[in-house]
Amino acid sequence: MEKDIFLSIIIPAYNEGSNISDTLSEIREYVSARDFNCEVIVADDGSVDDTVAKARRFGNGPFHLNIIESRPNRGKGYILKKAMLASKGRYAMCMDGDSATSIYELDKFFPCLDQGCEIVIGSRRLRDSDVTVSEPPLRIFLGRIYLLLSKTILGLKVSDVNCGFKMFTGKAAKKLFSLQRMNDWSLDAELLFLARRSGMKLKEVPVRWAHNQGTSKVRPLKAGIESFLSLLKIRMNGFRGLYGAR
Repeated sequence: MEKDIFLSIIIPAYNEGSNISDTLSEIREYVSARDFNCEVIVADDGSVDDTVAKARRFGNGPFHLNIIESRPNRGKGYILKKAMLASKGRYAMCMDGDSATSIYELDKFFPCLDQGCEIVIGSRRLRDSDVTVSEPPLRIFLGRIYLLLSKTILGLKVSDVNCGFKMFTGKAAKKLFSLQRMNDWSLDAELLFLARRSGMKLKEVPVRWAHNQGTSKVRPLKAGIESFLSLLKIRMNGFRGLYGAR
C-alpha cells in the first residue's frame, strides 16, 4: 500500500521555463535528505514557454510529480485553488516558481505546526527576515500601501500579505481554498481574510527572500490599482455572505 503523503509542495507557474528546473532540483535535494513522503504539483497557468516540458523531464524521484495545466491563462488564484484542492498531503505549502524563498526555509515552519498552528506564512518584513535582493523602490512603496490597505479594508494583522511561501494543514487548505473566489494574485489577501474570519491559528515566520527582476510578472502601477479594487471586492464578498457563515 502506498504511504500516506505527508507534504504537498505546490508551485504555481506562469512562464517559469528559466527557473523551474533549478527549483525542482533544489526540492529534490531537500526531500531526498528527509524522511517523509512528498508530492510536488507544478500548477501551470497557461505558460507559452517550455515550463511544462522542463517540469515533465523530472518524472518521479524522491517525490511524486504531478502537473496540472490551465489553458488559457486564468490567474494565480485560479490555478493555485485547483492545485490545492487536488493535493493529498497532510500538509500543503506553496512557493514561487523562481524559488524567491528557498524550500530549505520550510524547516522553520514545522515547529509552528507542532504548536498547533493551522497556517504558517513567510514574511519579508519581520526583524529577522533576510532580503538578499531587494525590490525596486517603487514596488517597496506600493507594497507598503497595499499592506496598509489590507489592514484597513480587511482587518489583516500580518506584516507581509503577498510572500508566496505559505504552508497550511491539509484540512485548513481544503476549507480556505474551497471558499476562495479571487482568480488573480489578490488570493493571498483573500485567504488571510478567510482565515481570520474562521478563527484559524496563524503564525508568521521570517524568511530569506530574493527579488528576481528578470521573471517578475507584476506591473506595479497597474497592479496597484487592481489590488485596491480587489481588496474592496473581497470585503464586499464578505458583506454579501458569499463566503458562508463565519
